[in-house]
Amino acid sequence: MAGETQSRGAAARRFGAGAAKLILGGRFERALWPVLATVAMNFTGFGTLTSYFGLWLIQAQHVDVRTVSTALFCAGLAGACGAGFAGTLVDRLGPRRVNVAIATLHAAATIALAFPVGTGTAIGLLAVVTGTQPLRGVAQRTLIGQLGQQTGGEKAFADYRLVLNVGLLSGPLMGAVVLQWGWQALRIDVCVLYFLALLPAVALYRTPETPAAGPRAPVVRPAARLLDRKLILLVAGSSCAWTVMYVYEAVLPILVVGSETLSASQWGLLYSLGPLLALVGQLRVQRWFRAFRPSARLAGGVLLMGFAFAVFWGGFRVWVLPVFIVLFVLGDLVWGPASEDVAVRAAPEGRTGAYLGAVSSTVWVGSALAPAVGLPAAQHYGNGVLWAGAAALSVVSALCYANLSRLAR
Repeated sequence: MAGETQSRGAAARRFGAGAAKLILGGRFERALWPVLATVAMNFTGFGTLTSYFGLWLIQAQHVDVRTVSTALFCAGLAGACGAGFAGTLVDRLGPRRVNVAIATLHAAATIALAFPVGTGTAIGLLAVVTGTQPLRGVAQRTLIGQLGQQTGGEKAFADYRLVLNVGLLSGPLMGAVVLQWGWQALRIDVCVLYFLALLPAVALYRTPETPAAGPRAPVVRPAARLLDRKLILLVAGSSCAWTVMYVYEAVLPILVVGSETLSASQWGLLYSLGPLLALVGQLRVQRWFRAFRPSARLAGGVLLMGFAFAVFWGGFRVWVLPVFIVLFVLGDLVWGPASEDVAVRAAPEGRTGAYLGAVSSTVWVGSALAPAVGLPAAQHYGNGVLWAGAAALSVVSALCYANLSRLAR
C-alpha cells in the first residue's frame, strides 16, 4: 500500500514537471527554488502596488497629473538612493539577512497603507517601499548570481525573470479583480500579498547557506568608481533602457486611461498579457537566442523595446495596444536576462553586490525620470514626443552596450 502511494506520488511529480516544461519551455534549476519563492511573492505585491498607485491617486484621491508625476518621481528617487548603498550593504551583511529584514519592513509599511491615510502619508509609505526595495532586490539577485555560477549564469537569471514576471502577472490581474470592490479592497490586497511575501523570506533565512562566502568586499572610493569605464557604460545603458521600460510601466497606463480608451481595471487585465507572454516565452526565447553574442542580445532587445512605441503614432486604438505589448515584451525577454548576467560577469571578485547595486539604481532612475519628464512633456507637447524619446533612449542604450562589448575584448 505504501509502495503504491509512493509510486502515485512519483507519477504525479513527473506529470507536474512535464506539464511545467511544456508550458514554460524548460525547468527551473532546483538549487534556485528557495530564492525564486521569495522573488515570486515579493513581485506579486510590488507589481500590484506600483501598477495601481498612480491611478489610485487620480481616481480615489482626486489629485492632478502634476502631483502624480511628482509622487512617482519621489518614489523613484527614493529607490535610486536606496540602490546607491544596497550593494555594499548586501556584501557586508549577507543577502539572506538583508532580504528578511526588508521583507519585514515592507509588510509593516503596507499594513499601514491598508488603513485610511492621506495622500501625503500614502506617498511617504510608497517611498519607504521603493526606497528599500533595491536592498531586497540586490539581495535576491546576489543569491541568484551565487547559485547561478553552479547552474549556468544567464539561465539562472532567465529563471529569475520568469518568476518575477509571474508575480507581475498575478499582481495586476488579481488587482483588476479586487478593484471591482473598490480601492480600499485593493489596498488590503497589497497588504496581504506583502505579508505572504515575508514567509518565504523567513524560511530562506533559516536555511543553512550553501554558496561559499566570497572574499570581503574591498572599500572603493567614489572617485574610483567614476573611472571604471565598464561600470559607467553599464549604468548609462541600463539607465536608458529602464527609462524606456517605465514609459511603458508608469506613463502609458495613465495616458491610455486618461484618453478613455480603456478603464483602469481593463488596463490591468490587458497589462497582464505582458507577464503572461513572459511566462510562456522567457525560457524559450533565452534558449533560441543564446547563440547570439550577449552584446547583440542587449542591443537588439532594447532597440525593439524603444521602437515598439512607434505603433502609437496614429493614436491609441484598442487593437494596437496588444500588438505593442507583444513587441515590447519580446524585446524585454531578449534584453532582460543578458542585462542581469552582464553585471555579475563584469563585477570584480567580492564586489558582486556593489555592482548589482549600482546597476539596480538605474531601475529607480528610470522609474523617476519616465513619469517626471514624460507626463508633463506629453501634456504640453503631445504623446509623439514620448515615442520619439523612447526610440532615442533605446539607441543610446544599444550604443553603450556595444561599446561595453568592445571594451571587454
